[in-house]
Amino acid sequence: MIMDFFRGKQVTVLGLARSGEAAADLLSDLGAHVLVSDQKDEEQLKDRVARLTHMYPQIRFRLGGHPDEIVENADIVFISPGVATDIPVLKRAREKGIPVIGEAELAYRVCRAPIIAITGTKGKSTTSTLLGRILSGARSGNTIVAGNIGTAIPRGVLDLTESDLLVLETSSFQLETTVHFAPEVSVILNIARDHFDRYNGIEDYAAAKYRIFANQTEDDYTVLNADDPLTMACAPRTRAKVILFSSRQELNEGICVENGEIVAKCDNSRMTILKSDELRIPGKHNLENALAAVAVSLVYKADVEVIREELRNFPGLEHALEFVDEVRGVKFIDDSKSTNVFSLEAALESCNGHIILIMGGRDKGNDYAPLKPLVQEKVDHLVLIGESAEKIRNSIGGYTTSHRAVTMEDAVQLAYSLAKPGDTVLLSPACASFDMFRDYAERGAIFKEAVRRIAEAER
Repeated sequence: MIMDFFRGKQVTVLGLARSGEAAADLLSDLGAHVLVSDQKDEEQLKDRVARLTHMYPQIRFRLGGHPDEIVENADIVFISPGVATDIPVLKRAREKGIPVIGEAELAYRVCRAPIIAITGTKGKSTTSTLLGRILSGARSGNTIVAGNIGTAIPRGVLDLTESDLLVLETSSFQLETTVHFAPEVSVILNIARDHFDRYNGIEDYAAAKYRIFANQTEDDYTVLNADDPLTMACAPRTRAKVILFSSRQELNEGICVENGEIVAKCDNSRMTILKSDELRIPGKHNLENALAAVAVSLVYKADVEVIREELRNFPGLEHALEFVDEVRGVKFIDDSKSTNVFSLEAALESCNGHIILIMGGRDKGNDYAPLKPLVQEKVDHLVLIGESAEKIRNSIGGYTTSHRAVTMEDAVQLAYSLAKPGDTVLLSPACASFDMFRDYAERGAIFKEAVRRIAEAER
């Protein structure tokens, strides 16, 4: 039934980035007639076009724009997360009654395995990866981690069975285009101001996140952060069984911290998982990520010893508060995954001592004002890069000493020259990377390469 749903269907794929390419792959394997469209021209996309053409000569391409004609004969339109949902061609598709779906909906429609969907403003990738490690070690079936995390929905999803699991990191962009999407377990880690270049306000953004549980039933589970008001606001709206986690308050039921220990309370029983300071990943936000992963793990009856072992050994993700090096007493931390103010706040709270902060990039409608107390308290120097440099300087530059750098290499050299032994040079941009870099990973890699060169010169 899954294999036959798309067979013979005319499917238009909008956006030939990572998700679009993976969708074109998967849909072609399922027997769909695929037309790929992108704003970029063929020269800009030649490598992806060449690969897809080699594997699937039948795929058609309409590049250099999205004219209405690409949906005129479509049965379904698939859009990549980076494609705005209100562009004219999608309005035309909806007028014609053509379903518009995204990555999460596609995964749900083709995957036999139960889905665990994780969303939030911060912590999605860390929680998804940690949970995947726990479940892989605790269960006999396969566990695949995919979605917004960097691995688009792979063709291997088709091979999953009912005894396997798919852990799916889902962004608000992906949730916007869900229709029947109904994960067995949904997780909302937190909701804070983000992507206001796309949403009209926090309510609009939160509504996209809430779609994660829209189709769940009483047999499913929704895991929520009891310390986050916008997350808790959706508790009465879900039909699923609610499991709470909290790093700040003791709960009668759920996963929380008591006397420095992570504990699980369920059906009048109490189980100690481990001491919170045994976690290898730093910061209060990572403690919350761990609590959420524990909650989901226990839904699937993961062995407590496996949970403990993974919590103790999980090193975190690259570019997420990653320790890079220490040179002459100056620590370098790569937090390039920080693309919003909420993430930067968490990074500043996690770092001890005096900080030289490198931030800036492509603004997403950010309000930097909430950073003022932390910048004044912890940041000795602010090194600004990218398109948003002046906006940031005008907002928080008066609460510390601010500087401007043109390139990442210049920013790292300047930050090191300003640092004293015991200081921390922190890259935590609070902005998107696309003004200067391909993505946050390239931004972090260039930061680390600049640190490496400093280290070599000093040693």
